[in-house]
Amino acid sequence: MSPVDEIKSRITIEGLIREYIEIKKAGANYKAICPFHSEKSPSFMVSPDKQIWHCFGCAEGGDIFGFIMRIEGVDFPEAIKLLAKKAGVTLTQQDPKIASLKTKLMDILEESAKYFALELKKNKIATEYIKSRAISEETASKFQLGFSPNDWSGLINYLSAIGFRGEDIVLAGLALKRDGDNTFYNRFRGRIMFPITNHYGNIVGFTARVLPQFDDGKIGKYVNTPETITYKKSQILYGLNFAKQDIRKEDCAIFVEGNMDVIALHQAGFNNIVATSGTALTIEQATLVSRYTNNVIMSFDADDAGIQAALRGIDVALSKGLNVKVIEMPKNDLGEPIAKDPDELIKKDPKLWGKAVKDSKHIIDFLISINLPKFKLSEPTENATFCKIIVNQINKIKNSLERSLWIKKLSQITGVPENIISENTVFKNEKTAINKPELTVKNIEAEVVELRFLSLLINLPEKIKENINDIPAEALKIEQLREFYIHLILYYNNNESFIINKFKEWLDSLSYNTLNLDKILLYYDKEYSDKEPTLLSGELEKIAQNLKDKYLTKKKKLIMQQMKEAEKTGDREMINQILQKFNELK
Repeated sequence: MSPVDEIKSRITIEGLIREYIEIKKAGANYKAICPFHSEKSPSFMVSPDKQIWHCFGCAEGGDIFGFIMRIEGVDFPEAIKLLAKKAGVTLTQQDPKIASLKTKLMDILEESAKYFALELKKNKIATEYIKSRAISEETASKFQLGFSPNDWSGLINYLSAIGFRGEDIVLAGLALKRDGDNTFYNRFRGRIMFPITNHYGNIVGFTARVLPQFDDGKIGKYVNTPETITYKKSQILYGLNFAKQDIRKEDCAIFVEGNMDVIALHQAGFNNIVATSGTALTIEQATLVSRYTNNVIMSFDADDAGIQAALRGIDVALSKGLNVKVIEMPKNDLGEPIAKDPDELIKKDPKLWGKAVKDSKHIIDFLISINLPKFKLSEPTENATFCKIIVNQINKIKNSLERSLWIKKLSQITGVPENIISENTVFKNEKTAINKPELTVKNIEAEVVELRFLSLLINLPEKIKENINDIPAEALKIEQLREFYIHLILYYNNNESFIINKFKEWLDSLSYNTLNLDKILLYYDKEYSDKEPTLLSGELEKIAQNLKDKYLTKKKKLIMQQMKEAEKTGDREMINQILQKFNELK
């Protein structure tokens, strides 16, 4: 069995898709709102029997590999690698189907993590540092923590011995090339290594924290792998591979700043935690988390830089339509934060973190609470400035009802009438409409009619003969469906009967892509599986008449144009031929 077939035997299409979107039972199949285009009614169908998916709204479709390629934006070799890991299928490096540069670099990163983990066990100072941060052996193993020795070539020698080239180790972000010669040296030295994984758990890079004994104050305390083919910082949420199921279960994702915050919170049993790794939330990260929940809570370090980074991230989250709350670090009696970050807070008492999450505020409430003490609302100028700050944030909320409620609350606080505040709120919808050419719209309408016709026809075989005699193939506008109809006509005329399994075998024998047949069968399940069988014959008759009428109308227009041209030239023979065609149509 090939790796592709083995993966398919272990992963079901419905199980895979359910990890990304909600699917609901529809007869023998499942249906859902399509994740690839905007729609209100579900057009996305999943067939457990055929192990395929297809959207009848945007025409996307395929198998498990096609879904991963489309939703993750990866090529076929990477889709194989992602699903192989999920299925527990071992792929050899020599397999030509996965021998892409990207997968090779991910192999280097995986092997490097193994090397760093082994080195951590050997180094007492590194293991003591891990213990000093209150990280258990179990947690260190879960997050694959490691140690890069303070040498220049240990990792390179290890990777070279198992067949990786120095140039590729550089491309993976783990080594640098010396100027003037063809030798390489380790990028990370004397550092605790935190593997950075994508949401599938594949290592794409590293964060490296220098051990205190090697910190001379001139080098960065934390250093990340540079941007590489595998690692795009703006697209990664640290810890999402461990958190995604709990995010879905809790219907909430909590964002923190650093890797250590994620590790400490997961160790304490708070598992719906991810980190943006010290940067403001990006559009790509917000899109990624929106697959699992629409609710996010932002936590940030208790300093001005942390607050500003969080506010930038909140704007991005709101632009994606996410519901946003903010966690404030608990304060002592003097109004000072009792911890600078979640890692420090959880070490004081896990209950403090739980309470902080429970007490999290909506972003508007948060802005009101931190800005209200700064302004004297009895002064018109200061009141107006305060209003402007809050209104600017209200403008970023997509839901019009929610915006109205916040306007009402702001009016109650400031005394400014709601209508005056409303005059200063302008919501800009960032979604841009896709202007499709008229021809495309007509094609979509034609495809729906033709799919209905063909799906009913092959499920009502007793109706095939009368329809293929009445409706020519050229009456179908969509090329793929017209080609399928031609094959159906040929098969029926040769056999004078129709058995769907035999028809599929015949298509296979011609090397014809049977995906069109699967698509038509899936469409029947979507449209007609819950309809009374006695009504389907009448439905087919109406659709067939519609196709026939449009075909005849088109042919008549063409004949009339030809008649006008013939009359201009006075060609009597041509006029007689055209009249004969016209009478045949009548």
